[in-house]
Amino acid sequence: MLSLEDAWIKAAVEHNIINIDYFSARTKRENTNRDIEPDFVGTSRNGRNNGFWATFCHLRHQGPRCFQPNTVRRFNVTSKTFTPSIHGRWQELVPLYNARGLKNKSFGGEIKN
Repeated sequence: MLSLEDAWIKAAVEHNIINIDYFSARTKRENTNRDIEPDFVGTSRNGRNNGFWATFCHLRHQGPRCFQPNTVRRFNVTSKTFTPSIHGRWQELVPLYNARGLKNKSFGGEIKN
């Protein structure tokens, strides 16, 4: 089974939706279940936020959204796909995707429909 970071990178590059159980520790202090379209891992373009980025969150119907990896309680990579945003940064992950050999690795037991 891939780590959350590797699954996020692989799903971003391959355009798979991830379902997460997330605890919003800094804002509402609530647990939510969300389908998200992963996009990037790292620091925002303005340098203010660092985390796992999604171009769209289906629960909030908005994006981009930044998720802190330590507050993702559970994740499942789904078989559902999405069309990446023209403003997305997933292409910046391709070198990391290739270096880690993620093309040839399965998501593991966490894939759900």
